[in-house]
Amino acid sequence: MARSSASVPPPRRTQYLWPTALVLTFLVFAAPLVSGTTSGPVAVVIYVVVALSDLALLVGLRGQYGKARSEAASHLRDAGERADDTARLDAEWRRRSQQQNSLIQAEVEHVVKERLPAALDGRQDPGPLSGGWPLDETVAGLLDRLLAEVHEAVEHREESQRLALVELASRVQTSAHRIQAAVTGLADRYPTDAELLESTMQVDHAATQQARHAQSLKVLCGEWPGQQWQMPLALVDAVRAASGRIVAYTRIEVSGDPDVGIAAPVVEPLIHLMAELLANATEYSPPSTAVPVTVRTVQRGAVIEVDDGGLGLDEYRLAEAREVASGRRLLGVGDVGEIPQTGFAVVGRFAQRHGFHVDLGPSPYGGVRGVVLIPTDVLETIAPAGSSADRSLVVPPPASPPGATAGTTEGTGPAPTVPGQASRTPATVYGEEHAPRPAPDTTAPGPGADDAPGHARHAAPDPSRAGRLPRRRSRRDEFRPGTGTAGETAAPAMSSATPDEAGDWMEAFFEGGRSVPDPRSGPHVGEDGSSPHTPDSIEGQA
Repeated sequence: MARSSASVPPPRRTQYLWPTALVLTFLVFAAPLVSGTTSGPVAVVIYVVVALSDLALLVGLRGQYGKARSEAASHLRDAGERADDTARLDAEWRRRSQQQNSLIQAEVEHVVKERLPAALDGRQDPGPLSGGWPLDETVAGLLDRLLAEVHEAVEHREESQRLALVELASRVQTSAHRIQAAVTGLADRYPTDAELLESTMQVDHAATQQARHAQSLKVLCGEWPGQQWQMPLALVDAVRAASGRIVAYTRIEVSGDPDVGIAAPVVEPLIHLMAELLANATEYSPPSTAVPVTVRTVQRGAVIEVDDGGLGLDEYRLAEAREVASGRRLLGVGDVGEIPQTGFAVVGRFAQRHGFHVDLGPSPYGGVRGVVLIPTDVLETIAPAGSSADRSLVVPPPASPPGATAGTTEGTGPAPTVPGQASRTPATVYGEEHAPRPAPDTTAPGPGADDAPGHARHAAPDPSRAGRLPRRRSRRDEFRPGTGTAGETAAPAMSSATPDEAGDWMEAFFEGGRSVPDPRSGPHVGEDGSSPHTPDSIEGQA
């Protein structure tokens, strides 16, 4: 702090000027008195010298006084400037402090509202706020470090939860496989008990639903089906295979070109995707209505259309469902709600991974129409049933995933023995009125039977197997209700067969309830299942 002029000591030389000037002034005034008694030239000279000295001292004193005043004024100006600078710096610092406090408060609020939720959700960090004074580097570094640690902790937690869910879903799948194996063994021991066979088929179908839900959970966790098909499959048969994985499979009516197929690597993903769409269509449409499915070719590939006769969706919910089902918005396990709506989420995962184009829109039946566009690069032409290429085809089973137990496939249960039949026997077109019964329909269909609901397309019978029941050719929906003469003729046919033939019939009956394979593409065994009590899509959300 600058000192005032009063506190500045005078120079050492000026300390004796005032006493000297006073003495000389006294002598000047006293000289006349002295000259009255002692006069002479000497006295005059002395008087003049003293007077001049006194005058010189007075002039010097005046100069020093002026200089001292100017110095004092300069000190005062310096002190004022320093005071002004101090006040300005203090005001600037106060303003800077207030701005920093406001900026920190705004940044913390931005972190709480934007950056922290993004870190918790695994989204991209929106970054700090821009504008105003730059945030203090120490504070900014601490906030960035906090968010980085939160993001790392969230990722670790989510990965742990994902692995735990995948493990639990795998256990559920394994349990479903064991149930299927157990009911298969039970049916093997009692091949002539029609009621037991029907019960075992129902148990097997329920286990299929359990397995499908488990596989859907794994898909939402980023895992994918381990089952691999080794041969292409007709699209109509893929749809029928998908209908075997839902509860209301008898309501599915499939029509379309049977010679358009899909490549083996994407058979299982398409079946699972279609199973979710069919489950959604049957869940949210009246139980008395059929769900028509149409397969047709277009310029860019092939299209599968699924229509339901439900209430449909409003514009907002339909737009949201389209985003999810198309794969443009991927949902995880934590995004499907407390009452899980997994159907469209699983569809979107498969669509995004395998290049399927899925879209939703209003159906002419009043509900929702699901459209699946399969690109040309994964389509294949399927040889017609009974052709030379079809008869010479050897059917390999689906490949088991690494680590799978011999004789089983992931999500499918015990792997069935491949029959030595050459012709392809697509599954029946399901009709609502056709329910499973304990005897396969081995009657050859008449002309036009391929297009009739509830009837299967069969290849010409093999003469070498005349008199024996077919193996693994029947489908769950080829069995009509065992009433009247049909039920009466089934029992004698079973009782007259040899034990091997009875076992073949039982295997055909039981495996028909589990899958709808194309013999050329390997026996398909359902990998997962659908519960009738849990909605499978966003369409069920209020």
